[in-house]
Amino acid sequence: MTPKKHLPMRSQIVGIAWVIALLLFLTGYYFFSSRGGKEGAEGAASLAGQREILTQKEDSVYASRRETHASYREPIRYTPNSLPAEGLYTTAPPPVRKQALQVELNTADSTTLQLLHGIGPAYARRIVRYRERLGGFVADTQLLEVYGFTPALLEHLRPHLALDTTALRRLPINSAELKALARHPYMEYYQARDIVALRSRGVLFRSAEDLRAVPSMADSTLERLLPYLDFATP
Repeated sequence: MTPKKHLPMRSQIVGIAWVIALLLFLTGYYFFSSRGGKEGAEGAASLAGQREILTQKEDSVYASRRETHASYREPIRYTPNSLPAEGLYTTAPPPVRKQALQVELNTADSTTLQLLHGIGPAYARRIVRYRERLGGFVADTQLLEVYGFTPALLEHLRPHLALDTTALRRLPINSAELKALARHPYMEYYQARDIVALRSRGVLFRSAEDLRAVPSMADSTLERLLPYLDFATP
């Protein structure tokens, strides 16, 4: 029966020990938590100060650039909620370089000619009609022979003009009729008549030198006509 008398004292000692341990735990927890919170607050304040200094430096740099360059534009300031969908830095695609318009004078129809800036329906029709009479262009300066065409318009269009002289239609000087010869812009009616008269006497034109036998044919006219003449004999 004697051991049963000591049980209450042992339980009291154990209870007191638990209370002391709990107090020590709470004291340590309070000490470390308060110290950590203080250091965290100081760290946050330090970080905020550094950000403010950096912002002031950036503003001073932007201000100096703005004063130095008249065309300076304020940079975009991104925040976490305003970032572009593709990220902070985006690269624009390179510009597409358009190919310069080129129109071939001897094959283009009136609709194609109107693609040229400054050429409307009236100009386009005149160019096509004159080209048909001429047999094609051998130089872009011949556009000045089209009614209303100006040197300024020619200079404006030159970068967009191409010329294929293989498409020329030549005039058969030894077989063409009087009307066909006289219709060419570089030949007068009386010159065509003289050519036909010589042909009726059996004269054949095999070169430019033979055409010099025509009394009414001037050298300047012959020089303009030469690219359009076919000296084939019938």
